[in-house]
Amino acid sequence: DLDRQLDDRERNIIRIGIGYFCSAEGIVGDCQQTVIRENLTAPELKMAVGRHVQEENIHTESLLYMISSLRINPHEMSALFLSLPSVIKKNELITRELPKLRRNLDLTKVENKRLFAKTIFGITQIMEGTQFFGLFLPILHLQRIGKMPGIGQMFRYTLRDETNHIELGRKLFLSLLEENPDILTPDFKCELIEFMKAGI
Repeated sequence: DLDRQLDDRERNIIRIGIGYFCSAEGIVGDCQQTVIRENLTAPELKMAVGRHVQEENIHTESLLYMISSLRINPHEMSALFLSLPSVIKKNELITRELPKLRRNLDLTKVENKRLFAKTIFGITQIMEGTQFFGLFLPILHLQRIGKMPGIGQMFRYTLRDETNHIELGRKLFLSLLEENPDILTPDFKCELIEFMKAGI
């Protein structure tokens, strides 16, 4: 039981961690499926991103199982998630920087290739690479001190998967730049650096 095992601060870590991931995994999985995978042409890359999407689905199901097992009210969790200033800022960053996400981008246009590159960068390097990893540490710390070992183990599996997703996204991004050298102008490079700084 969450109330017996943890103090208020530790309960907050679990609630915020599970609440944030539950919503954010859906954003990442949906974007991977409907934008990134849909705009790839190589079958092997479509399969790799398809696996990524399936892993996001497994993470979401695991998080829902944790919420149920801990008898946490999912509506409370959703309200908490939507009221936290730091989470609101994370969501605003992604929606502000990636406002034109859509499937069937015309990738013959340089501006759309840049948008596609920025999408891969934003979802895999910023959301999964900084925002997700920022929440792994406190939850894994609880496991290290002998609290919530089951949740800690589930987050260890998630950490393993997210590490692979970051690497896949990095390789996709670099391959896209290599195949389309016209994308990476000095201005676009600065835009990505500022995006990453804001994400951190």
